[in-house]
Amino acid sequence: MAFPISNPFYNSGSGGGMSPSGDYKRLALDNLLRRELKVGDPSDPKQIAQALLERFKDDPRTRAINNEAQGLPFLQAQPAFNLTAQAPTATSAELQQAKDDVERDLSELLTSSILKDVTPEIQGWAQAVRSAIAEGTTAARFALDPRQRDKAFAIRRQLGDYARMARLVGLLSPTMSLTYRKFAQSLDEVAAVILVMMGEALSNVGFAGGSYFMQVPYTELQVRRDATINALRNLTGSTQLAYGPNDWPRGLDAYRRLFEVLERHGQGDLRALLVENELARTMDELIQRAAHGTADGLRALGSTAQVDLLRFRRLVVIGQNIVSPESPPLTTFLQAIKLFADAFDKSGGERLMKIARPPLLFYGLYGKGMSAADQRLLDLIIRRGVLAESLDCFLECGCGSEIQQCQAILDKILWDIDRAIDLYAVGKENFGEPERRAAAYAFIIQTFKEFNSVLDVNLANQCRIYNEDQIPISVIGKTLDDVNDLLIMKVKVKTSEAAIVDLKSFAFDVSSTLGKVNINNDGEIQTLITAINQGIQNLSNTSEVDLVDATDLFEHAEDGFKYLTGHFDAFTIIQRGGKLPDTPLSMVNYFAVLRQELCIQEDTETQWRALVEGMVPECGRLGNVFDTIERLVSTARAKVSARSCTTFDPRIPPHFETSLDTLVDDVDRTGSDRPGGRFG
Repeated sequence: MAFPISNPFYNSGSGGGMSPSGDYKRLALDNLLRRELKVGDPSDPKQIAQALLERFKDDPRTRAINNEAQGLPFLQAQPAFNLTAQAPTATSAELQQAKDDVERDLSELLTSSILKDVTPEIQGWAQAVRSAIAEGTTAARFALDPRQRDKAFAIRRQLGDYARMARLVGLLSPTMSLTYRKFAQSLDEVAAVILVMMGEALSNVGFAGGSYFMQVPYTELQVRRDATINALRNLTGSTQLAYGPNDWPRGLDAYRRLFEVLERHGQGDLRALLVENELARTMDELIQRAAHGTADGLRALGSTAQVDLLRFRRLVVIGQNIVSPESPPLTTFLQAIKLFADAFDKSGGERLMKIARPPLLFYGLYGKGMSAADQRLLDLIIRRGVLAESLDCFLECGCGSEIQQCQAILDKILWDIDRAIDLYAVGKENFGEPERRAAAYAFIIQTFKEFNSVLDVNLANQCRIYNEDQIPISVIGKTLDDVNDLLIMKVKVKTSEAAIVDLKSFAFDVSSTLGKVNINNDGEIQTLITAINQGIQNLSNTSEVDLVDATDLFEHAEDGFKYLTGHFDAFTIIQRGGKLPDTPLSMVNYFAVLRQELCIQEDTETQWRALVEGMVPECGRLGNVFDTIERLVSTARAKVSARSCTTFDPRIPPHFETSLDTLVDDVDRTGSDRPGGRFG
């Protein structure tokens, strides 16, 4: 086969007989060479050779080639260097000590004659824990990679789960309680070291004043870039199999209309993104600027990426919903552009450095000092340690059934605080969604306090944490109150933070409309009006409000809204001088996070029973412990929302043949009454 130019990899495209797929492969190779080697003409071998020499100038083979060009020997012996072992850091020593503690505790559990009946189960623990520690510590060392950071958090949570299970099993195995709790303590040590290691990994790579972390790892950027290019080709119909002979050209129609819309709206600069070379160049520059995900590259990217991506986001906003019916190729292209742009949104993780480094270094070296959320995170960590130490001595008070239930609840709250710490560690805002999700655990603490005066007075008398007025009478009670105050953040009423302003407006509209439609002085409606007005008054009489008060008002206002929509139509409401208020999405989303987290807890607690049943002797205590914990969680969830938790039960739509059969012949979707069957 003859080529019109000397380089066999490049073709003019007119006389070489190359297929369209070959043209795309050639274009992709050209873009790769331009991006990686920074050459202007990929078909020029001299530019390629010079770029390769420059790129690999530190490689010994490059020096050998340069020596040969100067008439020197091709190979030269390299001087030997004495490599010194890296001195262990404080975290290395702590990690080794924590791992040794885990091994000693496992050995004690495996060799105990008292536990000979559950040796296979403990061997399973040992295998799972050792594997988790190895994977978690390795991932923590590469915390700059988002995937490795997510993996380290997952392993930390897994170790926390094993620690809680060990405490539960030890609680129900009185003769081995201390041994199990020591094992749980060792697992907590490893989990804590993993968190600190992630912070050290981020600090050691050079992050100081700047701290930008991408949503996805560097390797994912190239995948999203290729997906965007392929979506553009499918939109313009330039791929060989874009449309079949009997397909409507929805992509071409959308492409034409998009061009017209951009011209008509004065957004002609966005049409450059519909040219493959320009789109590829813009994305390749961003990828190249990331410098393979290094700290310097991420900092440079963090200060420039959003400026370059403004065109992408404008194209998505203008391009959506411009054709009817919707065009799958256009939607795919806009989704691909949005997916690529989302990769450069800032991810959480900056607070990990605040965990790993002493507060003395925060100012100047590691950011701009301490934010309010940073301070809450460090306070949570301190109080978590105080609570854990106190709980290890709690059972010395006795081993009755009630005291065991109290110990189980407190161990669960300790596990909850660990999860709250994880959520704060990945948060980015003062009180964003991770912090709100962490606030859900405060409802567990508040419900536990109510055991003293409302739920279970006998249990409260045995626990001796609070008195009948819910005032702490022990270090544990004082620590729990401190944790509750940290998680339930006080929110300024006069600001829009936490959507308090939207909540008051919504509640006022509901109360006013209920009063206007209640022409018969219905007692049920009047009760709702009174509760809503009292909640509004409570918020108006204070400069700060916590989530509990906001939750109560939202529940009453939502009940009133449901009553309006369930008993009156829109015409009747308007005729009587009222209006149907819009439910504030800000409040729905706000409390949906709390409710979802507590629903997850409610489901999780039902799984713990099956895990522990086979590990402990049945002496009538297991059911009491888990019944109490499940009642605690369900009561806390009811404080956020009276609605029960939904289960995962997807509704798969019927096939089009089944739907047509139902419409035409009134046949049941199961097909049981279809005429002409076996017995028809």
